[in-house]
Amino acid sequence: MADASPPDLQSLFAAAVEAHQAGRAEQAAALYRRLLIWLPAQSQALDHYGLLLAAHDPAAGGCLLGRAVGVAPQAAQSWCNLGVVRRQADRPDEAERCFRRALALRPDLAAAINNLAALLKEGGRPNEAIGWFRAAVRLQPDHPDIHGNLGAALLRVGAYAEGWREHEWRLQPAALNSQHRDLPGRPWRGESLAGRSILLYGEQGFGDMVQFARYAAPVAATGGRVVLAVAPELRELLGSVPGVSDVVRLDGPMPDCDFHAALMSCPHLLGTTLDTVPGDCPYITADPHRVALWAEQLRGLPGLRVGLVWAGNPRLANPALGRVDARRSLALVRLRSLLALPGVSMVSLQKGDAAGQIADLPAGERPFDPMAAVSSFADTAAILATLDLVITVDTAVAHVAGALGRPVWILSRHDGCWRWLEGREDSPWYPTARLFHQQRAGDWDGVIARIARDLAALVEQPLPHG
Repeated sequence: MADASPPDLQSLFAAAVEAHQAGRAEQAAALYRRLLIWLPAQSQALDHYGLLLAAHDPAAGGCLLGRAVGVAPQAAQSWCNLGVVRRQADRPDEAERCFRRALALRPDLAAAINNLAALLKEGGRPNEAIGWFRAAVRLQPDHPDIHGNLGAALLRVGAYAEGWREHEWRLQPAALNSQHRDLPGRPWRGESLAGRSILLYGEQGFGDMVQFARYAAPVAATGGRVVLAVAPELRELLGSVPGVSDVVRLDGPMPDCDFHAALMSCPHLLGTTLDTVPGDCPYITADPHRVALWAEQLRGLPGLRVGLVWAGNPRLANPALGRVDARRSLALVRLRSLLALPGVSMVSLQKGDAAGQIADLPAGERPFDPMAAVSSFADTAAILATLDLVITVDTAVAHVAGALGRPVWILSRHDGCWRWLEGREDSPWYPTARLFHQQRAGDWDGVIARIARDLAALVEQPLPHG
């Protein structure tokens, strides 16, 4: 039942904003609704309530934000907020128009600049994004996320010197994961270790740890003893990396060392350029006993043996990372043209919920699935060593295959990860890798058609079984 007499609307709005900022979403929503009963065209209430709703209902939130800019078309922040919601709803063209409208009204609106830059990067336009990220940095020079975004865009176009430097902002206290704050020794700045020890730790995903573990060898070449701290699932596998003296669990006690450095900081500390990427592969080795066991398991598979990964980790706890995963992953049913190719035996390397999609296929189209018996990346590496080829979306399996020196074809989304570089089908990081990029956002069909054509040609001249 509506109030019989109007409340103090200014105080009501202030209370709604306070509850919103304090994270009391239900209370804030109730207060915004009450206010809008009395003032249905109050643009700020429409704007704030729209943002609040959009976290759980993008369509409803976008509707309210659309009303907000209709009531107050000169409100730059509302246009920016509407752009954020449109971007989250995967409506990039509308989002770009909103951000540009916000900036036409207020050219120094940092949130609109950063969001536009991120949108351009996601849209496969890194060079445009770099200019906008630079503008955002000028407005907010101490914002680690903006520097990190600029770094990723620079790395994407191969501007490694500046890109690695900007990438270091991820280690600023405002962005740092708390699990890495208690580290042994002092930060390494690239100096000679001269018989001392260093802990190189992985602070990001499985694939990042595999890719940058290669730096153990050049770091050890400066005269030190190298200890890796990595995810438990990688501990056994990365013990085979040249230059590594010991491997410990990232979630366990840290050993005494003289220095520490993040694995992903090594390219910056050692001055890596496109021409000096440590590209010698293989730099990890599958355990021969495990390889023999898995070779026996796969011995009956005829023709070309091809490993397949079609989805990454959905990372539901982080909406931003979840949206990235949605762009890099696809449904197994979309790969039926590959599964049906004569002369090919497909082997699933898929873990997680997406592996359940195998059961949705007709029995005759299902890939062989050994993953129930896989407990770590050491098993995955052993399986890879028995395959002729790996076809995968951008996941850790791509890195393990590349680090083993196995042929790997990577399905790369239109806004591909910075590590795969702009306009290249090869990789300085993995000589045996080949990139199949989307020509436009969401166009997996074109990628799959190219892979199917090239895989059919490969069947005519199969690689020797590893």
